[in-house]
Amino acid sequence: MSGAPVPPPAPEAAAPPRSLVIAALGAALEGLALFVGGVVALIVEGTPQVWGFVVLLGVGVAAAGVALARGARGARGPVVVVQLLGLGVAFYAGVTSERPEWGVPIAVVCLAILVGVLTRAGRDWAEQ
Repeated sequence: MSGAPVPPPAPEAAAPPRSLVIAALGAALEGLALFVGGVVALIVEGTPQVWGFVVLLGVGVAAAGVALARGARGARGPVVVVQLLGLGVAFYAGVTSERPEWGVPIAVVCLAILVGVLTRAGRDWAEQ
């Protein structure tokens, strides 16, 4: 049969690098922790205005982490923003409130996720 040439198959999108997937799963776990903490605090303290927001934030962070782990390049920005906000929370908890037992672990988790998302391999993958 004659006709137009058959175009080559479209190349598959490259899978995200391992460091990015690990960081994204860390962000998803972080979101899950926010969700669980918000639900527990909502039940114990009963202030829905504050803890309802934390629950919704947890759902959003977990969704962004899962989306990034599955290869959604658009989820990289929200994950980075949440980690930067988390560093502010860590500073407030560790320095301003003089509770380093809370601030230091939060800062370590946020920095680890940021490093995983902002590695050279992660940036190259996001620019494809």
